[in-house]
Amino acid sequence: MEGKRVVFFEVEPWEQEYFEDKLGSKAELIFHKDRLTEPNQHLAESANYLATFIYSTLNHIVLNQIRGLKGIATMSVGTDHVDLEETSRRHIVVSNVPKYGPNTVAEHTMALLLAMSRNIVPSVERTRQGQYDYSGLTGWDLSGKTIGIIGTGKIGAVVARIANGLGMRIVAHDQTQNPEIIEKYQVEYVTMPQLLHMSDVITIHVPLTAENKHMIGQEQFDQMKRGVVFLNTARGGLVDAQALIEALDNNVVKQAGIDVLEDENLLKEEKQLFSPYFKLADYQTAMADHALMRHLKVLVTPHNAFNSRESLRNILQTTVDNLEGMMAGDPVNIVRN
Repeated sequence: MEGKRVVFFEVEPWEQEYFEDKLGSKAELIFHKDRLTEPNQHLAESANYLATFIYSTLNHIVLNQIRGLKGIATMSVGTDHVDLEETSRRHIVVSNVPKYGPNTVAEHTMALLLAMSRNIVPSVERTRQGQYDYSGLTGWDLSGKTIGIIGTGKIGAVVARIANGLGMRIVAHDQTQNPEIIEKYQVEYVTMPQLLHMSDVITIHVPLTAENKHMIGQEQFDQMKRGVVFLNTARGGLVDAQALIEALDNNVVKQAGIDVLEDENLLKEEKQLFSPYFKLADYQTAMADHALMRHLKVLVTPHNAFNSRESLRNILQTTVDNLEGMMAGDPVNIVRN
């Protein structure tokens, strides 16, 4: 197994069992439950291949310490945690999981929307306290409302299907139009300003890149219809958290359903706030994220949209396929810089 050492990070015991069963006879496997960071980068120095989730830091500082690295299998669709310029320069193959569960994320998105439209969380909290009374819990119907979908790839297309079934009017914005959802679900493609102005509900389904960070900021919130409901189950960095808070406080955004925050690493491990690797901007982002988590108009879930039994199985099996392809010299699901 020389040259076939795979080091895993962010792996739970049951996931380790799966990988050992599928890959144990084909490579040397080393497992770590923690994420890979600059302070613990020595744990990965002997790796020929890395497998991580999105919370690991795969920047040039970390990658430069792994001199024998041939490939990275990220257990996610997104690759914004990987320095693709560095991997391209060193001819390190990067593979992702391009379609682990479009139904899973889309259903979670609509679950957030339904929970907010019918005041599900305060209703449950009230009855658990022994108060069986619906006063002040009046909801609103989704049927007849306009939903704006930013990004109509696999997940956005499923959101369109569900929204169509609920009787919503659907407008969308994407660089590439999806003719199938135009025909099946009467989706109308519009410009971004038109979508922001027309929509009663706005939901984002695009990957995070260096070019679209904070694509939804103060300028975009100012263009939105007053009283809009805003959803983000894609990536936290797509939205300026401080601008969202201001839009909520100014009643531009009536409610927000959020499954992703910009600096989730800080929120998961608050001891990182004292790390010398984090700067003032990181603290400011973390404080804005904390404010969103506690805001009465916001429903936040802990990056849980992907977390179904079906999608988890798909993630693990695709990661196995990716690692086997790399080791055989025939990589699949390659991410291009």
